[in-house]
Amino acid sequence: MSVQLGTVAPLGFDDFPPDQWLPCMRQLGCTVVQAYRNTEVTVPLQQMRDAIAASGAPCDSVHGVFGEQFDPSAPLESARRFAVDTFKAEGELARELGGSLVVVHCSTIRRDGVSPKERAQRVEQLRKSMLDLGFFGQQINVRYAFENLPAYHPVGSDMVELADILKQANAPNTGICFDSGHANMVGDPAQSVLAAGERIIYVHLNDNSGGADEHLMPTYGAMDTVGIARSLHEVGYDGTLMLEVFYSVDELRKFIDGGCAERLRGLLNAANGRGAA
Repeated sequence: MSVQLGTVAPLGFDDFPPDQWLPCMRQLGCTVVQAYRNTEVTVPLQQMRDAIAASGAPCDSVHGVFGEQFDPSAPLESARRFAVDTFKAEGELARELGGSLVVVHCSTIRRDGVSPKERAQRVEQLRKSMLDLGFFGQQINVRYAFENLPAYHPVGSDMVELADILKQANAPNTGICFDSGHANMVGDPAQSVLAAGERIIYVHLNDNSGGADEHLMPTYGAMDTVGIARSLHEVGYDGTLMLEVFYSVDELRKFIDGGCAERLRGLLNAANGRGAA
């Protein structure tokens, strides 16, 4: 299997009409989609299916819901269990849409940090959630990819630690969703890939300047995106490079006219070991 380009499939967002948005991403070379819902509105299952089918690109995954109430590292056990049950339902949704993977945020936001005691507790709670979701995923043939996060999350920003928690859990059907933009906010993304290695089972590819989570189109920010692609090839990654960007349709058309597809093709070649742009 070779690395392929994917895109967010925005569902339920007025600013991102999928019937216009997804064809633009197809022109940029994307061949699969990740369902990304607006959780502030109810998007019926059939509406999601219809939007994905109309795009002509199959769904390979779902971006799991995230926020304060969906925290798999929550110290309160009832809160952790609620998050796990929610992500089990997300796994079932992925199957309904034709996908086989759910992206999970490891923890909620704590901009002021947490105490060492709470952080240790959160690491243990996350490990338990990995076990719960991994064995559930094995039952329904869905993998759970735990995403590396910016440093204002109490757990998940350190790729080495995240890989180690997964190793300790030793749960089936689990791995890392490597987010290049998040990694660039805390260190060297290409080195993070090498550190996590085969634990990476999905990739969110986006660019930034290093100071904020800007979700820029890859190759249009300050990151060495070709270096990241080469590192992914070095560790044997053979999945999706999912473009997690949120431009308007008009902006996407400017990218198309400006030769963005060729630049993205260069990244894809590098990730597949065929050189770079």
